[in-house]
Amino acid sequence: ASADEKRPTRSTHPNVHFWTKTDYDDWLDSAEAAGSNRGLYAYLEDENGDVPKSETLGKIRRALRAGWRELGQRGMAPDTWGKASTSALQFIRLQIEKEFPLFKLADNGWKLEYICTKTYSAWRKHHL
Repeated sequence: ASADEKRPTRSTHPNVHFWTKTDYDDWLDSAEAAGSNRGLYAYLEDENGDVPKSETLGKIRRALRAGWRELGQRGMAPDTWGKASTSALQFIRLQIEKEFPLFKLADNGWKLEYICTKTYSAWRKHHL
């Protein structure tokens, strides 16, 4: 079985709300979102559809920064996350999904892409 065949899906994990960015964007526009306390990382969910605890979110941010530092040391750090090479994207995806399987609970890895797009540039400005 290929890696993609083993990836979770909407049917194997029905409690996960945001399989696509569109699912998340639609929720953001809803009345439910307005009254929600899901916070800044509302799109990140465990298998039960719950936002990870702040301790886990801190670990995710530290792991991302460590991965980005490694890309910098390898001369692979992009100017912006949108310009990341396939090798850089694969490196981060393998590292982060291994340590935090909740990032697999998304079609085409959009949640990892989203958090990187939102946070990489500010990190790069101060660390590279």
